[in-house]
Amino acid sequence: MNPAKKLVVEQLPQGFTPKSLPEIIRLAKNMNKETAVVHQNAEGPVLFETDRLIIRRFTDEDGEAVCVLANDKEASPLAGRDHKWPTDQDGCREAARYFASEDSFWAVCLKPDYEMIGMITFNSVDEFNRIDLGHVWRMPFMRDELDSEAIALMIQYAFEKKNADGVYAYNPLDYEAQLHPLKQSGMEVVEVFENASFPSDAEDTPPTFTGCKMMITRKA
Repeated sequence: MNPAKKLVVEQLPQGFTPKSLPEIIRLAKNMNKETAVVHQNAEGPVLFETDRLIIRRFTDEDGEAVCVLANDKEASPLAGRDHKWPTDQDGCREAARYFASEDSFWAVCLKPDYEMIGMITFNSVDEFNRIDLGHVWRMPFMRDELDSEAIALMIQYAFEKKNADGVYAYNPLDYEAQLHPLKQSGMEVVEVFENASFPSDAEDTPPTFTGCKMMITRKA
C-alpha cells in the first residue's frame, strides 16, 4: 500500500470560492514528497495537492480536457463496460459544466503544466458509511504510480477527514491497469459479478463482462 502522507488543511479566505482555472492554479505551491495540502473553504475541499499532482474541482473551462479524457476512455478496454461518455466537443463542454456543478467530481492534473490525466469521483455513501469511489484514467498515464498516488490520497482523505468506515469500487475484473492503483492502495476484491453489463445506445444487446467489487475498510 502507498505510504500515507501528512495531510495539512489550509482554509481559504472567507468568500473565496475559486471557480476558474487561473484561480485554482494560483493556490498551488512547492511541496515535499511526504506532505499533501487540502485547500478548503466553508463548503469543503477545493483542491488537493502533492509534489506531483493537483486534484481539483472541475470548472466550466474544462471542456477540451474532458474531451481528451472521454475519447481516450471510449478507445480503452472500458468502452462498453462503463457508462458511455459523449466524445464530441459540445457534449464534453456540457459534461464539464455538469462535473463543475457537483462536489463529487475531481480532476487529476499533472504538475507543472496542469494537464488533466484522469478523474476521481466520490459517487455515494452506503448504509455502512462506506464511500463508492470511481476513477477514469488516460491510458498513457496508467500504472505509472501517479494513479496510485492520487487514489491513495483520496482514500486517506475519506478516512481521516470524512470519517468513512470504508471505500469500495466497481470495475471489470480483467482490466488489470484499472485495478492496479486500487490494489496499490490496499483494496481487495470482495465480490465478483458474472454477466455484468451497462445500457447500450445501440439496438443490439450490450456486451457482458465479469465485474468485481473491491474494498478497503478503516483500520481499527
